[in-house]
Amino acid sequence: MQTTLKFLLTLSISFWIGAIFFFSFFAAPSIFKILPREVAGNVVSDIFPKYYLVAYVCGVVAIVSSFMLLLIGNYKITGIHGIRILGLLIMLGLALYAGQVIRPEAVEVRTEMRSIGESSPKYLGLRKNFSSLHMRSVILNSLIYIMGIALVFINTYTYRD
Repeated sequence: MQTTLKFLLTLSISFWIGAIFFFSFFAAPSIFKILPREVAGNVVSDIFPKYYLVAYVCGVVAIVSSFMLLLIGNYKITGIHGIRILGLLIMLGLALYAGQVIRPEAVEVRTEMRSIGESSPKYLGLRKNFSSLHMRSVILNSLIYIMGIALVFINTYTYRD
């Protein structure tokens, strides 16, 4: 059972950070390189709910696995276990904020930008707002990614035999 939980913990974090890596460095750049900007935006907007769902599922699996390892394992409860669980909770919280708060705001701003057109004086303000939302999302996803890598290292070090 412990081996299964360790596997689920490592797999869920690895899958989560792998999805961030693939989307950020391969999928999104290719989509925006090949497709017209508006179409690329539509494609990415269609992907994002699934992208965040992966984060939520992986986050919950990792947190539950961590708690279960503490409950059934022969591990002393140390600061490292607290760091792991706190890190996972922060990662999941950041993903929830990015997916449930920032993403809907960005969709709303982007929709308004498209409805008024680039020649409107209001467009520049909306574009600036959208860029700010996008940057916040990039920063949050980068933090999640870095924390995920740190947790994989912690898991590797902590659960070695």
